[in-house]
Amino acid sequence: MDPSALIMETMFTISGALLYPVIILLLVFVVWTLAALGQFISEYSGRTRDPGRLRAGCRETRALIEAQSYGEAAEAMAASGSNPLLRSFIGDLAKFLGDDRFSIESEKLLQDYEIRIAAELERLKILTRTAPMLGLMGTLIPLGPALMGLSAGNVEALASNLVIAFSTTVLGLFAGGIAYAIMLTKRRWYVQDLSDMEYVARMVA
Repeated sequence: MDPSALIMETMFTISGALLYPVIILLLVFVVWTLAALGQFISEYSGRTRDPGRLRAGCRETRALIEAQSYGEAAEAMAASGSNPLLRSFIGDLAKFLGDDRFSIESEKLLQDYEIRIAAELERLKILTRTAPMLGLMGTLIPLGPALMGLSAGNVEALASNLVIAFSTTVLGLFAGGIAYAIMLTKRRWYVQDLSDMEYVARMVA
């Protein structure tokens, strides 16, 4: 057999074998995207940022810390949080009130939350980048059999392969587009949350 023909046949075989794994991964990504969308809607419904409440709570907390009323200061601090992520941070930060290493612990806590936020956005970035790539793969792989069916006059094979090609494109763009919109919105939310966290840490330090 001609070596070039053998190489081409091997490439065609490997490419065809990738079709079903690509389709399965695309379906998984679509489910993942829908789950991320549900989580996004739930998080949006719980976000009620109130800068005035945050500032007032920090001032009250600072006054209670100066009076060494750490228990009341922790309660005042916890009441000043408005978003779930910010409330979680304040709850963790309140554990270190009255500690001589408060500034060090608060800085470490801020870094931990930055890593937590980065991990959340990275998952969405994977969806944003990978879903359209899989959609493109799912589009190109069936085109070979579709063209072979066209050359052989097999209209049914042509039609079935084109349906697969167009469907995978739509699924890839659907998952990638929704994930991209969620990622941009969450990035803006988390930048604001990090700003509030730094404000709280500095106010009570």
